[in-house]
Amino acid sequence: MQSVLCRIVLLLLTGFFSLALGAQEYAFLHRHELALNKRLLQQQQAPDLTVAAWRRLRVQADRDLTLPLLSVTDKKLTPPGGSQHDYYSLSAYWWPDNLAPDGLPWLRRDGEVNPASKNGDSDGVRLAEFTARVQTLTLAWYFSDDERYARRAIALIRRWFISPSTRMDPNLTFAQMIPGRASARRSGVLDGRYFATRIVDSLIMLRLAPGWRAEDEKQMQRWMNDYLYWLLNSRQGRSEARAENNHGSWYNVQVAGIAWYLQRPQVIKQMVQQATGRMNSQFAADGSQPKELARTRSFHYSWFNLQALTALAGLARHGVGEDLWHYRTTQQVTLLKALDFMVPFSDGRQRWPWRSLDPIGVRLIPLLSQADNQLGSDRYQQAIRQTAWTLPERGAARGAMLDAQRDCWLLSQPRFSIHSPPARAE
Repeated sequence: MQSVLCRIVLLLLTGFFSLALGAQEYAFLHRHELALNKRLLQQQQAPDLTVAAWRRLRVQADRDLTLPLLSVTDKKLTPPGGSQHDYYSLSAYWWPDNLAPDGLPWLRRDGEVNPASKNGDSDGVRLAEFTARVQTLTLAWYFSDDERYARRAIALIRRWFISPSTRMDPNLTFAQMIPGRASARRSGVLDGRYFATRIVDSLIMLRLAPGWRAEDEKQMQRWMNDYLYWLLNSRQGRSEARAENNHGSWYNVQVAGIAWYLQRPQVIKQMVQQATGRMNSQFAADGSQPKELARTRSFHYSWFNLQALTALAGLARHGVGEDLWHYRTTQQVTLLKALDFMVPFSDGRQRWPWRSLDPIGVRLIPLLSQADNQLGSDRYQQAIRQTAWTLPERGAARGAMLDAQRDCWLLSQPRFSIHSPPARAE
């Protein structure tokens, strides 16, 4: 009883009494679906796919307990501003010019990832790894009630965001840089999407975790406020908001997610309005996405944009009562029709007819499940039921399958599974 009272006092001190009573929903996760899966796991009644996803998440969390804490100050390269506290990453599709003596300026090869952008010298991989660890550890604590996981997630958060010697300054001014070219690029804002999709819900969940302090909450509120100000007012942020492709969609998701954490509903509504305006030019009459189909990774970016829009649709629905799912563009296309366009390619049986380096159909399944779960429909249940959850041995397809299984069966649950015999992992 005393412990519960202490946590309520903690939240009172930071202006979050309503949250102590459990009033704030998650931004992107769904409280009732998580609670259902936790109960089913505890009662040993969960579908096999849910059990398998939980076991894999716990194995990863156990590994994460043993790994060192992370910070932007760990990088070897120095950002142009001279401070190691500034986030600094290199743009993935840019390469040295072999005809130039110094290789500068770098040249673009769309879809071809330069390994120099994916190592520890800069912060791109580190940010993805940090946010993934925080999310994994937080979820492991939620499902197991093992305090070790929560305390490690909190330690990671403190080192990245709070500790004066290691904290990240709240901006992405030097994200996705191109050697020999512009010193600041709008597209680097995309790197910060994980602050919304992984960190925000982890922070909300950890408010009731052992070890989370009033000062932690205060410092994270301050960091997120400063970062949101940068997103809304910096040249890069304002420019990214106008991007017509997936970059603009992910900007809206990032801003809306952080605004949810800070309880600024008007900002979320602004992001939904921006997204609906952009959808008028993103979707063709048949539901395809011409701007994404033009890429060398056309399947990936078509899915990637829909991933952003479905995330925003979920937050808009429960956060501010906006129905992005059924918004009709000037050509009478909805987000659901855009999903319909891609459904035939979700099981790999039908060949994706556009140029694409990595068409991995299972990535669509969590989006279809999310749509049906939120709308209470059976629109995509056949496609979800037909999914073969056989795990590939290696490569990007294996990672995509693991992510899809976790998102569908542990962090949510397909509608049919609640009234069906336990689904089995293959």
